[in-house]
Amino acid sequence: MAIEPVTGRALPAALEAARSRLFGEDEVFFVPVRHHSPACAFALRGLLREVKPAAVLIEGPDDLAALLPLLQHEKTRAPVAWLCQTTRQVPADDPDAEDNKTRSESRTSFFPFCDYSPEWIAVREGAALGAQLGLIDLPWRDKAWQRVDDTESDSEGDARDAARSLMEERHFAHSRYLNAMASQLGCVDHQELWDRLFELRTTAALGDWRAFFSDVFSWCAMARLDYEPEVLEAELSLPRERHMAAHIRRWRNEVKGPIVVVTGGFHTPELVAQWRQAKPAKAPAAAKAGVADAWLIRYSFERLDALNGYASGMPSPGYYQQVWERLEAGEADPFTAVTLDSLTRFARQTRAQDQVDAVSTALVQAAAAQAMRLAALRGNAGPGRQDLLDAIRSCFIKGAIDEGTRGFTADLRHFLSGTRIGDVPPSAGSPPLIEDARRLARAAGVRLDDSTARVARLDLYRKPSHRERSRFFHAMAYLDAGLGTWLAGPDFLGNSRLHILFEEWRAAWSPLVEARLIELAADGASVEAVCMAKLRKEEIALADQGRGRSASAAVALLLRACLIGLQSRLPQLLSMLSTHLDEDAALGSVVDCGHRLVTLWRAREPLGVQQHPQLRSLLERVWPAALFLLPDLGAGPEEAEAGAVKQLLSLRELGRLLASLNDELGDDAWSVDLDLLRVQLERFATGAAVAPAVAGAASALLFLDGHWDEYALETVVRQRFGPGAQPREAVRFLNGVMAAAPELLLRLPALLEGLDSLVSGWDAEAFVAHLPDLRQAFTRLKPQETSDLAGRVAGLHGLGEAQGESLYQVHYETSEDDLLEGAQLQLALAECLRRDGLAAWLAAAAPPHIESTSS
Repeated sequence: MAIEPVTGRALPAALEAARSRLFGEDEVFFVPVRHHSPACAFALRGLLREVKPAAVLIEGPDDLAALLPLLQHEKTRAPVAWLCQTTRQVPADDPDAEDNKTRSESRTSFFPFCDYSPEWIAVREGAALGAQLGLIDLPWRDKAWQRVDDTESDSEGDARDAARSLMEERHFAHSRYLNAMASQLGCVDHQELWDRLFELRTTAALGDWRAFFSDVFSWCAMARLDYEPEVLEAELSLPRERHMAAHIRRWRNEVKGPIVVVTGGFHTPELVAQWRQAKPAKAPAAAKAGVADAWLIRYSFERLDALNGYASGMPSPGYYQQVWERLEAGEADPFTAVTLDSLTRFARQTRAQDQVDAVSTALVQAAAAQAMRLAALRGNAGPGRQDLLDAIRSCFIKGAIDEGTRGFTADLRHFLSGTRIGDVPPSAGSPPLIEDARRLARAAGVRLDDSTARVARLDLYRKPSHRERSRFFHAMAYLDAGLGTWLAGPDFLGNSRLHILFEEWRAAWSPLVEARLIELAADGASVEAVCMAKLRKEEIALADQGRGRSASAAVALLLRACLIGLQSRLPQLLSMLSTHLDEDAALGSVVDCGHRLVTLWRAREPLGVQQHPQLRSLLERVWPAALFLLPDLGAGPEEAEAGAVKQLLSLRELGRLLASLNDELGDDAWSVDLDLLRVQLERFATGAAVAPAVAGAASALLFLDGHWDEYALETVVRQRFGPGAQPREAVRFLNGVMAAAPELLLRLPALLEGLDSLVSGWDAEAFVAHLPDLRQAFTRLKPQETSDLAGRVAGLHGLGEAQGESLYQVHYETSEDDLLEGAQLQLALAECLRRDGLAAWLAAAAPPHIESTSS
């Protein structure tokens, strides 16, 4: 099917002339392709076998030619990719930094191949035919590529360290011509349009490679008409094409016999027009050592999928892999076979997963018939990917597609995408770090040949092998390698959920894991070595940031080392922590250190610190160290009172935890003298110069721990709320009491009566001034306690508790008019926010329906 009769639009004269010179003029055959297209790959194979070229030139960075033999290796299995990385020094982000202050910036790029990539066919088939192979695009490490990276980073935010593809097909997605053509033919997007015009041709039609690539040329050339020369120059299409044309000229001068040039179809018109006039390029120089590195690595269908953000890919690579395999097998109708097989396997998957909307055999039959009818209606040679999707949506999904079917849709997308991961030979030369990570991943039960994420449930306390797996997952997370996501379990770093015995991770191997490991390879040859290097950098950074004597930060590093399996580093870290504990002048840091040390002691089995007696010594010292710093807590400013109260409560809890350890360990354990805390609490509670909130919290704790009786507490309360009391200080005292023991407001009549008497003496201005602090205090009450408080306050004023309860049990009837008025007011508010440039607040603060109205 030729494109012009379909569209009714003829090519401009210059492009028509270029198309007439595509094949064989001066024995140069230009092959315009779409990256990762089975149809292009199949037609290209036929062309190569017929032409038997002396050389095959491929759109690829010319400084990666040394990797071409690896693609031909018998142990290389697609999908694979060339991974290129480099690091350069750029000015530091800090505008106040010195002129010579720089930071390292990484660049990562992929050049992927799958079985049906035309470039893969060009390399493998060309080599099999005895042709010379050449890459003709700009060097990937050339400044031009850096300019592309900079442009992308600017447009996508701070993406300096993001991986990108060295192939680009964004022009097709943004082409007005192709979008108009898709609309004319009733296609949902340019992907379906491509399928209709090219992928869904019969095997016989694909065998006519001259007609096929002539039509591909027309598709690409018409898309190119949307771009002005200035735009193509700025976004580097023209510089790349000049470079490729110069290479073609050089090869033509040096090689006798046919030359096949395989490039993205967007570049072909310019190459046809330029190559004869181009000055022959020089042979690519050898890469400079240390400037950049490149490897052949495993790749995955998940990363290759255009629906996952890969700008140069075809959607659903797993689906097209099936089409390619049946094309290779010579099936007369590969599309019908793939459709039936996909429907059957997807239905079987829904039943195996025991889904609520599992697909029956009858639904499979209905969907198959639907796909066939859609293909016939659309004039396709057989049911294509869009026909398959439409049939599944029509027959498998019950109800509205946007109601309760998101999981189903995601499963379908993942099914069609595929989970295959390729393989590379040992001679690919991966850094030792990757080999070590692969070894550990296999031992941890992570499959290296499948990108499907799987959940691992680890018994940390009873199974040593599970602890080893946990440490590997934590180490990879620490390195930000992207291997796994922590789902559940004890959070030793956050000091929470410590009662949970099992840990869960969702993990999957992917090309990005290898890319990140290659980036880290300079720091060590093993996962342990790289983690050690990062941990040491963090130790140095703590000192540089002025936190070099922070016991809390030091024990956090210690916990991190335990989690990631660096038990060999524990003696040094414990020694460092001992020094920091002696010199730390911050009570909060020391108390936090104590809590984390208790966690370490109780979880010493899963964390691997059983053999370190220093841990017990630190536990003995942390309590005296905290008590030494405690007297200064009561003299802080008003704005620091909340933090001081929190530290006081945390210290009391630490004392209780240490005392419980004392009971567990027996007579030979250390002694935790809680009486020393009691003495200091009494000083806080009765001291005149002590912050009121700290005094309130101390008074409450003395009562709770049985050191004070009710009479002693009432005496202090009457002093704080009685005649001559300052309202501001009284409210601050109340906040301290409520932070420590909110139930005392209900249990201690003197406290409630004193507060009521104090509030009764305020005028409106004073009430408004102190209301925020009162509300903060009352938020610590539970709903039932708030109810009881309302009843008692009512009783103090002669209303009776029943009347007090009615104060909070009033129900309001809302009419339909009220709801409509409220909705209109809400819309008006959203419009005001947009008008004032505050639209970002809608997503952060407004209900979901406000956000939807903005669209």
